[in-house]
Amino acid sequence: MGVALLALNLRAFPSAGATLTPMTDELPRNRRTARFERGVARVLGGRAHDGSTLVVACSGGPDSTAALVASARARGASGELVAAYFDHGMRPPQETEMDRAAVRRIAAQVGGRVVCGATEGGAPPASEAAAREARYEWLARVCTEAGARWCVTGHTLDDQAETVLLRLTRGSGLAGVAGMAVEAPWPVPAGPPAPRVLRPLLSVRRRAVMDYLDALGVEARFDTTNELLAFDRNRVRHRVLPELRAMNPQVEARLARFADLARRDDDALEAWARRELSAIGTHDQGGIALDRAALRALPPAVASRVLRQAAAALGVGADGGQIDAMLRLARRAGARLSLVGGQFVVERAAVRLRRLDEGEPAAD
Repeated sequence: MGVALLALNLRAFPSAGATLTPMTDELPRNRRTARFERGVARVLGGRAHDGSTLVVACSGGPDSTAALVASARARGASGELVAAYFDHGMRPPQETEMDRAAVRRIAAQVGGRVVCGATEGGAPPASEAAAREARYEWLARVCTEAGARWCVTGHTLDDQAETVLLRLTRGSGLAGVAGMAVEAPWPVPAGPPAPRVLRPLLSVRRRAVMDYLDALGVEARFDTTNELLAFDRNRVRHRVLPELRAMNPQVEARLARFADLARRDDDALEAWARRELSAIGTHDQGGIALDRAALRALPPAVASRVLRQAAAALGVGADGGQIDAMLRLARRAGARLSLVGGQFVVERAAVRLRRLDEGEPAAD
């Protein structure tokens, strides 16, 4: 992401940056709203009930609007609530202005403050990934300036199902197909201290969100770009999932269950790898040496994680293909592999990962 896109206008649109009134939530309260809000309160738990500021990423759409209202009610008067709206520059100005107005309106009803941002010059990002990166870079700045440790997003179980399918088509491993976690590290470089992502609606179906908004009497905005099949996620949502739903009406829930199982298994393998790294690894000569025989004796799923964890501990970049290459090269004494900011070397009794200082050439 270039500097120009990182210079995300934290410009204040009308009423942005000011505490809004009224502070009394006058939206309806009934059994339907209470059931939905109890689920959100369980997720927020002790994480966001300590009087600290909570940021909620809100586009004005159904999911994030529901997350905003339910989060406000779950916290009550505990700390400040900030609704953060980001304009990707991908839609007509009149539509985004109506989105901002919707966010301001609902934030006022629950006693929140609104902050709005946009890409520099309003230029649209080059891709879905670039748009996501720009949004999270800006949200990190909002959290830092507001002193917030948590940022709530409106991702639902339906989003989780879509994410799993997208990552499967891209050949992701367990960590990828585990999809999104309810609580997660910040997804792009930020901080320190970096905020954390909180997804209280991740076990909630999209239709339950619509039922909640109906019970509140709130009409959310709809992003017309969500209908464009030029975007991969939209193709999955509008073409792939309907076909799978014809085979299994509960396919979204089943995919989310698959993600939970993948996360459980991945967590277990990561813990195993951490123990092995501690047992067979030593820090020396500006790097980490791993006992070569012990590494090769490990199951590949564990050995690959040991190598990735060692590289991460040194701040050395290694993608999946490079990790696989290191596993293969570990069979050959004398083999070497250049990495981003580092080097992998196979010795007779050990394999060594070392970090290279800027401008330092890799050893021959």
